[in-house]
Amino acid sequence: MILSELDRKRRTIVSYSVMELVDMYRNGQIATRETNQPRIRSIKNYLLENALTKQIYLPPLVANCREGTLAIKEANQLSIIDGTQRIAAFAQLEDSILKALKKDEEKVKQAYKLDSILKDTSMAVQVFEGLTEAEESQLYLDLNLKGKKVALSKRISFDSRNNLNVITNQVLHTHQALKTAGVEFEKRSINRPANKNLLSLSQLRQVIGIFMTGRVYVNIEEKVSSCPLANSEYITLVHLYFNELFELFPPERMGDHAQCMLASYPLFVAVTLYANDKMENQTIEQRKRLISTRMSKLKAVDWRPANPIWMEFSGTYKGRPSVFQLSNDKHNIRAMVRWLYTL
Repeated sequence: MILSELDRKRRTIVSYSVMELVDMYRNGQIATRETNQPRIRSIKNYLLENALTKQIYLPPLVANCREGTLAIKEANQLSIIDGTQRIAAFAQLEDSILKALKKDEEKVKQAYKLDSILKDTSMAVQVFEGLTEAEESQLYLDLNLKGKKVALSKRISFDSRNNLNVITNQVLHTHQALKTAGVEFEKRSINRPANKNLLSLSQLRQVIGIFMTGRVYVNIEEKVSSCPLANSEYITLVHLYFNELFELFPPERMGDHAQCMLASYPLFVAVTLYANDKMENQTIEQRKRLISTRMSKLKAVDWRPANPIWMEFSGTYKGRPSVFQLSNDKHNIRAMVRWLYTL
């Protein structure tokens, strides 16, 4: 939307209680865009997990007034431009609170606190008047596509709530051999063979997520809200793993694809999955013993690209100079994990 066109539209800030918004939504007075249940679930978890500290921050909703005028305090019909998932999350919270009341003592405390907060909380809504459907859609795109997303490096550095980000930040700053091997901060993936950093920051965080969940997830942040070990224990396990890993090949050369196949991310993931397989619910002492035992079995492997074993897995020759790059798909990674178990 051209800024001068938007400037000609009347708008105001209206405050609604959360319960008013929920009632309007259920009564059909609020029209919303398509909902995304994983995103809604993430918002509900955020509200529950931070209820006790009251550290909850939600931006104002943005809506269009299709009926009524801005001369009155509250519009009686709203079309939500930005905030559909928040509205839907509020509407579903009653069921989430009831479920939480059936769980452990901490969840019960969170549920009671959140229920109390919702009854006393209001939301700011920036309401425009008279936008066409086309203008609503354009404003939605402008708000969601042109806003600058917080860089992953900043989220990891400053996010004190997400355990995965906290652990990743600690590992980044405390494991010297990992620093030597190199972590790429600018790109989510690494272009081999030119880039000789061992992992990208995104890849490192995904690898650490395997220690917490036992699996590889694309949206890993949503999967680590509740894990059996403390952050310090996961850091201990990750440090042990990297210590054992760099016994297999020198850290200063591990990211060089022309020298070491562990520079191939699919193989790196397979080794991490193998080291953590079926251990996410065991004690830290059991996990330490198993990681050390499993990693010690890999010392006999020839990790150089010339080893013909790599040709048994899916991959292709790429780059200049041409190197064999393993396919990054779950079937190929599973095949490599099975092979590691035969050593």
